[in-house]
Amino acid sequence: MDKREILLYLNYININNRTIIDIFDNTGLEKFFERSRIDFPYLVDQNYDKIFNPKNLEDFKAYREKVARLGVDFVTILDEDYPENLRHIDDRPVVLYYKGSLDSIRDSQSIAFVGARKCTDYGKWACKNLAGSIAQAGITTVSGLAYGIDAMCHKATLEVGGRTIGVIGCGIDQVYPKANKFLYEKIEEEGLILSEFPLETPPIGYNFPRRNRIISGISLATVVIEAKEKSGTMITTRCALDQGKEVFAVPGNINSIYSKGTNKLIQDGSKLILSAEDILDELDYLLDKKIEKKTIDYSALDKDEVSVVRYIENNPNASADSLALNLDLSIDVINFLLTSLELKNIIENIGNNEFTIKE
Repeated sequence: MDKREILLYLNYININNRTIIDIFDNTGLEKFFERSRIDFPYLVDQNYDKIFNPKNLEDFKAYREKVARLGVDFVTILDEDYPENLRHIDDRPVVLYYKGSLDSIRDSQSIAFVGARKCTDYGKWACKNLAGSIAQAGITTVSGLAYGIDAMCHKATLEVGGRTIGVIGCGIDQVYPKANKFLYEKIEEEGLILSEFPLETPPIGYNFPRRNRIISGISLATVVIEAKEKSGTMITTRCALDQGKEVFAVPGNINSIYSKGTNKLIQDGSKLILSAEDILDELDYLLDKKIEKKTIDYSALDKDEVSVVRYIENNPNASADSLALNLDLSIDVINFLLTSLELKNIIENIGNNEFTIKE
């Protein structure tokens, strides 16, 4: 075996990632299988026996063939195209299986979006606008390909033709959750899917906190949109802070359990963000690109439609009732105008019958 395959072998037999790093740091994998027990004083007997077990070595041949047969690629810490931001974190994954295309230069400018699986309409709206705008600025978005905020991050990015990375908590030959199969395939075509887990690894609970350090580690900053105080999202946040990465938080309803985590982050000093520009301003050392602002063709609107759009521009999250009250129009007329403007793709309903300008 060459050194890359030795790393793949150690990953395949489920040697702990930190242990593999210790092996690599102490041996450089030079003449690896010619070494004796005395060369591995830091290995417990169980791991030593597992590594040098003849059956495991024989089984690996079939595993290596399967990786090739399925067309699964992998990258290791020995490779130039290993994600640059991950090189500098503690417990960097020694092997990453992937589908899609690696782009280490472009992905060195990545921002993660994480949040609740059972998110609110407000959370979905916030994620769609923030992730979509960040993608339009030429930055790669990163999330975990789960329900809720994760899925919205990936969808919003793909909708604007951006690049997105999904980091999963199971083998890369597994699709979880099944409902995201179409999204998984779309990211495989247009972005990148990553996993450090061997093929056929099921999506068990322990894997997801493990993968969270990769989501934050591959990114320059993490944006938190809706999170309970004790949740997987907050684990990702702690990973980001431990890695010395920026953490941004979207404020939420103080009565919502899904905002307690994000609001606490702000209270503890994380940057409160209201728009994509807030993120880009904080990370301006990254960028030479600007978000393309949507321009509204007012000449295509009638007088009442212009009044509604102008009001919403100046009063984001305006409700139908507030529009009727302040524009002195009946609620029936307002609802008709709102429907017309939604169909024209100028405004959108963010939930609770509140409206904003569509980015």
